[in-house]
Order: sequence, then structure tokens, then C-alpha cells
Amino acid sequence: MARLLLALMIAFMVLDFLSEQGLAYLNNKSSKKPLTPELQGIYSETEHAKSVAYGGAKFRFALAGSTFSLLLIVLALTLHWFATLDNFVRGLVTNEIQISLIFIALVSLLNSTLSLPFSVYGTFGLEAKFGFNRTTPKTFVLDRVKGVLVGIIIGGVLLTAILWIYQELQGLFWIVTWGVISVFSILMFMFGTSVLLPLFNKVTPLEDGELKTEIEQYCTSQGYSLRRLFVMDGSKRSSKANAFFSGLGKSKTIVLFDTLIEKLNTREVVAVLAHEVGHYKRKHTLTFLIFSNVQTFILISLLGALLGYQELATALGSEVQSFHLSALAFFLLFTPISTLLGFLSNYLTRRNEYDADLFSKNTYEVEPMKSALRKISTDSLANLSPHPWYVLANYSHPTLTQRLANIDAN
Repeated sequence: MARLLLALMIAFMVLDFLSEQGLAYLNNKSSKKPLTPELQGIYSETEHAKSVAYGGAKFRFALAGSTFSLLLIVLALTLHWFATLDNFVRGLVTNEIQISLIFIALVSLLNSTLSLPFSVYGTFGLEAKFGFNRTTPKTFVLDRVKGVLVGIIIGGVLLTAILWIYQELQGLFWIVTWGVISVFSILMFMFGTSVLLPLFNKVTPLEDGELKTEIEQYCTSQGYSLRRLFVMDGSKRSSKANAFFSGLGKSKTIVLFDTLIEKLNTREVVAVLAHEVGHYKRKHTLTFLIFSNVQTFILISLLGALLGYQELATALGSEVQSFHLSALAFFLLFTPISTLLGFLSNYLTRRNEYDADLFSKNTYEVEPMKSALRKISTDSLANLSPHPWYVLANYSHPTLTQRLANIDAN
């Protein structure tokens, strides 16, 4: 049985890699299609050529990274590197919680170290080549250090709690763990922007002026409280424009990138903000949070049912049953279900984006929303002709043409 489980892990990962890269190939090929009449007014031939080159560079870079990761994990599984690491840690400490914490920390450290060259090239090579990168080496290093510290503090506390629950509660592990993770995710969703975001970015209230006045008038018309509207220095890392909504109730927050304000005119920025308000008014954030917790429930309930199954650890080459090895084997076997849940999640978020676009259209003005979508897409050199299968599998937002068509049709 252990050999069968190991074969299934490798097979699932290989199939996932082949399907992912196959779709990426189709998408890259589709991006090279000549511009349709409806797109010729959005991209010039020069801009389209640059978009194709950017997409091709990202495709090759992602292929290299995914291939490296696949080969590494297959080697680790077939040569029983995880079991070897587990034995090493057991030679250092005897407490099961400490063993799991050290094992997971070492795996995370190795993964971070091995992925570092790809992160460096992605930021200072690929993104810089096409004029997007504004990250300095100092910011890059500080981001990595801060990320590690936040991971150790928050991730360490949460993981320790889960390990303690598993050790002490056994049969009740899955339901208690799901409750802890759900509460944690709700707290992070509500307060993550105000607590964690300032560690990495400068976040300030929108200054008085024409834009703020226009935004206040719009929010007043919609009965939306504007207490938490911030501008983030996204230009510190990239020239790409964006905005996002987070939180619930009094913690609800809208964050506009400074690049968005820089690249769009006042009415276009208000239209984008109206889209974000739409997510709140249509309860998209609440439904997504519920869906996320349902996903977690499925995951944790299955994990709880299988954690005590000795063959999971044996499949990784160990004769000692442990939380971390069993959990690792479980997540590798969970790949197909994770992929299906990803499809469903993307479908729901795309539907919500359509709805938020229409909210902006119906409560503000349609033309600023359409022009904002065009500017954001072209500024980021987006693929305006993605393959429909790739969109179905990977896009959390509809394509530009789909969004414009939806706005015009409704």
C-alpha cells in the first residue's frame, strides 16, 4: 500500500504539472493571435507585440520554475529525503510538537532558499526588462526578512496550537482545528490590512482634494461609510496599478495603489472605487469568506480522518508515524481535489467581478469604468486573447473583452 500511495503522489503531481503547462502553452500560443477589430482600439501593434513578448517571457520563466520544483519533489520522494530529515530532527529533540515544528521550519527554509534565485530573476530580470519593477535590492531583502519573521511569529503560533490540539484531543482534532483556523482567518480578513500591510507598505489616508471630494460624494450617495479609505505606495515595488477591498463591518477597508491614482483620471478612479464598494454591497467578501471556510472544513475533516494512517508516513520512507509526514503525504494526495476547488473558487470570483462591474456602472458612470479597465489592462501588458481553457482554470477575473461585453450587455 505504501508503494501505491507514493506512486499516486508522484502521478498526481506529474499530471498536475502536465495539465498546468499544457494550458500555459495554449495560452501563450493564443496570445500571439492578430488583434481582433474590437481590440485594435485598445492595443497598438507595438503594444501588442510587447504584450506577446512579456507573456512569452513569463511562460518560459514559469515553466523553468515549475520543472525545477517537480524534479526536486520527485527526487525528495523517491530518495526518501523527508524521512531522512525526520530522522535528523529526532536526533535533536524528542518532543513530538518540537519535532514537527523544526521539521516544517527546515523544509520551509530549504524551499525559500532554493526559490530565491527565481524570485531574484523574476523581480530584477523579468519584471525589470519590461519596465515594471521598482523594487530596490534593499526593499527586496527587507521584504524577505519581514516575511520570514511574520511567518515565524504568526505561523509558528498557529502551527503550535494545531499540533497541541492533535496531540491532546485526537478524535476531536479536526473540528477544533477547523474552528481555530476559521477564527484566525476571520481575524486576518478583518484586521490584516491594518496590522500586516503597514509592515511592508506605507498606507496613508487619501489627501483632501478633487479626488477625495468626488469619492465622498459617491459614497454618500450609496450610504457607504468612508472611514477607511487608504492610498498604498504600490509604486515602491511595481508600476502596475491596482486596488482592493478587505474587512467586514466597521473594519471594511478600501486600498488604492498610488499607481492607480497616477495613471487614471478622477472619474476613472471613482469608478474603480465604486467597483470595490460593489463587492461589499453585494456581500461578495462575506460569501467568499464563507466559501473559504467551507473549503477549509473539507480539507481539515479529510486530514483528521487520515492523519493516523501509518501508511502515509511509510510512503515517505519512515516507519515512525508523525503529524508532519502524514500531513505532507496527505496534501500531495489532495492535489486533484485542490485543483477542483480552485476551479470552483475562480468561477465564483469571476462571477463576483462581473457583478461588481455592473454595480459600478449602475451607481456611477459606465464610460469611466470601461476606460479604467482598458488602461489597467494595457498598462500591465495583459494578454487580451487568452485561451478560454486557461481562463477557466486560472483566471480569478474575467478577461478584458468579457468584462466590457458584460457591461455593454447589461
